Amino acid sequence: MISLAVTSGKGGVGKTTIVANLAYLLGRMGKRVLVLDADLGLGNLDVLFGLRPSYTLEHVLLGQKRLKDIVLKGPAQVELVPAPSGVEEVSHLSRDQRLMLLEQFEEVLDGVDVLLIDTAPGISSNVVFFNLTASEVLVVVCPEPCSMLDSYALMKVLALNHSKRNFRLLVNNAKEALEGMKVFERLDELASRFLGASLDYMGLVPNDPKVLAASKQRRLFVEAYPDSKATLALEGVARRVLRLPEAKGGSSGVLFG
Repeated sequence: MISLAVTSGKGGVGKTTIVANLAYLLGRMGKRVLVLDADLGLGNLDVLFGLRPSYTLEHVLLGQKRLKDIVLKGPAQVELVPAPSGVEEVSHLSRDQRLMLLEQFEEVLDGVDVLLIDTAPGISSNVVFFNLTASEVLVVVCPEPCSMLDSYALMKVLALNHSKRNFRLLVNNAKEALEGMKVFERLDELASRFLGASLDYMGLVPNDPKVLAASKQRRLFVEAYPDSKATLALEGVARRVLRLPEAKGGSSGVLFG
């Protein structure tokens, strides 16, 4: 199983849209995909998939449901563990709650080819926890100074405080290939020089009006516009995801890594 945390230093970079569309593409490629909406308190992946959950991670964390009871079937072999929205009480997980989630995930991972974890943006304890539970971390960044600075800050926390030394990078909303490569090269240089970390470039998703058009239709852009520039680019990213190393298992105490 490939386990990939998709994360960002700041909000508004299109991370969740990337996760939903990437999951759909991987499902269309014949893979069974489980998506964990780990933006606790502000989850919205269910909306992007057109799903209406009766239960969310809130009910699991409160002991009212088990994780296996809340998994939703989405499009194209994609399954979703939905997060609550507007619930402050579960936005900061306790140690016991984290252990409970890790334990119960063993019940839902059987047969899963790819696990995608959509973290909240930023460097909160929840964000760090979910990034560390995956064997791979994909940082989504936009070619603007604030996004780049916040992405570096996130990698700094994971590298210096938690010994994470390798990151994957996806540049979203770039105007051209050269712009995406410049973002990667700058962050890779900083990570190597100051963090002792390395970055692998997973590609870019270009600025494409079809993405916004699909959003207004409440549809995934890869489904609504299969020949768009954004879809073709994300298909390349999906193929690179499938070449990532598989998780080694939970012997170290981290379930997905």
